[in-house]
Amino acid sequence: MAVEHITVEDPDTTIYETPGVMGGYPCIGNTRISVRALVEVGGRYGVETIAEYYPHLTRAQIDAGLAYYAAHPARVDEDIERNRRADAEYAPRPATR
Repeated sequence: MAVEHITVEDPDTTIYETPGVMGGYPCIGNTRISVRALVEVGGRYGVETIAEYYPHLTRAQIDAGLAYYAAHPARVDEDIERNRRADAEYAPRPATR
């Protein structure tokens, strides 16, 4: 299966969807940082906080991820929802007596 991606000038800022990596959802360059993660952090705390959470990403990489989300919100929202369902499924449950 071929890797799907949006090509930009710099491969480090290309958004890749690679089967078997982060569930096949969009990631930044050759990292395992998902666009979903950037959107969730940025949505809660602002874009500047993304750089604090992920200091190894360049501003260009962050901007590329957010641009991908702007162009493909349904794909990233699908990943967000998939992760919410997984979190709910595996969240600790109160002890029963």
